[in-house]
Amino acid sequence: MRFSILCALAAAGAGAAPPAAAQDDATKVVAAITNFMTGMRTRDTALIRAQVDSLTRFTLIRPGPNGSRIVVLGPADFLRSAVRTDQPPLDEPIRNPKVNIDGDLASVWAEYQVRRDGKVTHCGYDAFHLARLGGVWKIINVADSYTTTGCGAAW
Repeated sequence: MRFSILCALAAAGAGAAPPAAAQDDATKVVAAITNFMTGMRTRDTALIRAQVDSLTRFTLIRPGPNGSRIVVLGPADFLRSAVRTDQPPLDEPIRNPKVNIDGDLASVWAEYQVRRDGKVTHCGYDAFHLARLGGVWKIINVADSYTTTGCGAAW
């Protein structure tokens, strides 16, 4: 009997909506990522810098001649490459973000597409880690997968 009551209570709680504070945090986490992507698209270095910590790490998994290779960039190197003016700006929208938060740590897994001049160049998944620092959500790590096939039309 006690076990069935515990199961019933667990089942009732499983469908409950997250508390308003958790929804607010998730909205702020996704907003930090969206602002970061907007900064890349508009080449707004101040907007990009406002979303990342000075120790943020960008881990890019790219194809290489002997399989995948890892390219790691700090914020300054990433910023230089993201806002280069000798190429069209990067447009990298995300969709279907899956947000997980525990205290001051958040992770987000989301599909992305990279477009230049409206053409999809590659796609994959972005994995973000964010920390609430001084009451503000900051991106502290970004990693992504990369493929040039199966990306579909721009969305």
